[in-house]
Amino acid sequence: MPSQLVSSSGCCQPCDTVPLVVNVPGPQGPSGSNGTNGTNGVNVFTTTTASFIVPAIGGTVAVPVVSVSFLPTSAAGLFFVTVVGGGYFQVISIATLTVTLKNPSSGILGVANSVPGTVVGLGVLMTLAGSPGSIGATGASGGAGSAASYICRTPDGTLSNETALDALTAGYMKTAGSGGSGVVTTVQTLPIADLTGVLPVAKGGTNLSSIPTNGQLLIGNGTGYSVANVTAGSGITITNGAGSINIAASSSSNTYETFTIRRASQVGITASGTAQNIFQGSLAANIDTSVGWTAGMARYTPKSTGYFRFTIVLNGYGNTGGAWVASISLYKTGAALVSSLPVSFSTSSNPPIVIDCIDICSVANTNYYEAMINLSSGVSFWLDVGSTFSVQRIAPL
Repeated sequence: MPSQLVSSSGCCQPCDTVPLVVNVPGPQGPSGSNGTNGTNGVNVFTTTTASFIVPAIGGTVAVPVVSVSFLPTSAAGLFFVTVVGGGYFQVISIATLTVTLKNPSSGILGVANSVPGTVVGLGVLMTLAGSPGSIGATGASGGAGSAASYICRTPDGTLSNETALDALTAGYMKTAGSGGSGVVTTVQTLPIADLTGVLPVAKGGTNLSSIPTNGQLLIGNGTGYSVANVTAGSGITITNGAGSINIAASSSSNTYETFTIRRASQVGITASGTAQNIFQGSLAANIDTSVGWTAGMARYTPKSTGYFRFTIVLNGYGNTGGAWVASISLYKTGAALVSSLPVSFSTSSNPPIVIDCIDICSVANTNYYEAMINLSSGVSFWLDVGSTFSVQRIAPL
């Protein structure tokens, strides 16, 4: 607040009639607000407000934009812009909301713009770009000498020593023996006349030079291949043809003989001291009309050599008053071949006796077989209906 001070001239002088007022500074006020940002430029880009067509090389086009304030108006023609979808354009003139652009030649830019006639849509970005730099110097010429050896796809007149693949009269490529290299891919005929020798197995070949005959195959021999025919075994027939092998099973050479005779009625047999033929007398008709059976002698004589199966089934029972002991045998050419153990027959509960064996007939039409019975001396028993004697040839020798 204002205050009155003593006069500077001293107390001996009369006091001033008008008081001297001196202001004392008060406290500092608050800071002022920041200034408003400038309005020049729109972040150095703008967007188009209509589509336009890329002009021909050297041609111009007027492009409507949102704002031109980002462009230096005093330097029209000396700077460039890039337009998304169009490329690199030279600014020719600037109006209020329109920029006229020129499509420069690709030699200036190093790369070409979009093809003239391309439509660039509205709302795409336009950005200020730097001016193109100077064109670099032409590179030094170089390359291999024209007198060197070349293999070309088509003839080349600038070369003095070259082979054109499409000029070969046979095949696709010729190589000089072991000096050749690389992979040959072709759909043409390989010039076989230019190949010599045989291709070894280690290189994927057969190491053979002879032409195989009908039916011959490549067969490994431990060191390479041999050509040979398939060999037929027993019962197999092989027919070799041009490009074919026919394998067939030969028909069996076995001639089957089957025969069965069956007792048609009961017969009593009394011991005579020697073996007696069981199937003499009243018999049923043959199941198989084999000519090997001699009815009068009740024996079978095989017509062929081979392996034969003989089966005797005997149904019997003893006479009233006791049990009788008997054994059954298969005789071969007058001698017992196989016999059962002695069996006791009673008047009831007598199981059948069965002999089943296989024998080799080595002499056809000579060896003969009979079913025989041996009874205890002085006894007899009944041979019942259904007793059978069967023969079957099962295999040749």
